[in-house]
Amino acid sequence: MTRTKKVIGGIVLFLLLLIVAIVIFIATFDWNRLKPTINEKVSTELQRPFAINGDLGVQWSRHREERGWRGWVPWPHIHAEDIALGNQQEVPGDYTARLKRIEASIAPLALLHREVYLPRITLVSPDASLKRLANGKNNWTFNLANSDEKDGQKPVSPWSFQVDDIVFDRGKIDYQDAIAKADIHLTVNPLGKPVAMAELTGSGDDKQAAAKNDNNYIFGWKAEGTYNNEPLSGSGKIGGMLALRNAGTPFPLQADVRSGRTRVAFTGTLEDPLNFGGLNLRLRLAGENLGDLQGLTGVVLPDSPPYDTDGQLVANFKGKNAGRYRYEKFNGKIGQSDIHGTLEYRQGKPAAVAERRTGVKPAALCRFGAAYRRRFRHRVRQTGSQDQINTAL
Repeated sequence: MTRTKKVIGGIVLFLLLLIVAIVIFIATFDWNRLKPTINEKVSTELQRPFAINGDLGVQWSRHREERGWRGWVPWPHIHAEDIALGNQQEVPGDYTARLKRIEASIAPLALLHREVYLPRITLVSPDASLKRLANGKNNWTFNLANSDEKDGQKPVSPWSFQVDDIVFDRGKIDYQDAIAKADIHLTVNPLGKPVAMAELTGSGDDKQAAAKNDNNYIFGWKAEGTYNNEPLSGSGKIGGMLALRNAGTPFPLQADVRSGRTRVAFTGTLEDPLNFGGLNLRLRLAGENLGDLQGLTGVVLPDSPPYDTDGQLVANFKGKNAGRYRYEKFNGKIGQSDIHGTLEYRQGKPAAVAERRTGVKPAALCRFGAAYRRRFRHRVRQTGSQDQINTAL
């Protein structure tokens, strides 16, 4: 064997031993040694206590969904247990969020083109405690470290982050709001089998949509507590994380909520969910007094006899029609009077305006419309509001 071959063989052997040593080091490394550093860095960045109190580990294995040579590349599967995120100093309480366990896998090849790609994040027993104080401060708004520093010369990071899905077994949210006088306890559970919107709406036009998982209900929820010092209870269903990825895919919503003497029930969608584009709901309102709805909706309504209405609510939060709310083609009763028509509410318009078109208008309904306009104009004089009301009864 020549000297050159010996040198080449030695280099190859050295590289092989180095690779084996790196693999053994990664496979046997105790990741819990990094917990103090991670806890300190995250706490500093979020400006509130953060801690991984349980085990932190990484397991390497092939990803079953990968094909070809990519299927031989091992993926790191990360898990952490007993995670707690505390409140900032000015907000009382022990925590903002807690997790019994979190699991995630990172696609290693995606890192080569500067993308952190997590196909799925699994949360075990997530628990959130959201609070807003009387002075307006809350614990769900994060002021990151150095966020006040404005550096126009700072380049945009070339790295991107993508999560396809977030799943959990059972979630709990406690919400306390001193301004809204709310103390609500919410539990969220996976439905097990997705429920199509068509099964709840009974619409034959939704048969094709029923076959699409993106438009299915994935989680069910129940709520109880108090709102505006009135007892509150309710239940409903929502879609999954996949429905949030595409702005063109509406996010399905369904709820039936009772607050005091008022019942609000709806089935429909949230448009452009990541940007909160608008609502399209089949909405039923029922109660003893329309004036009670102001605490729930923020819209001024007059006192009335018992009522029950059903119609289509179309609300726009973005675009040229932002701030426009239409309760279309509703039917129902106020007291002994039958009502039907369309109610429109606009924000940011010059004055309160009432417009009547066609429809049967008993004397009691006309008195209701007049009382509506009188109370709204009184609110305009008191608050300086520039909102606009249109009614077509």
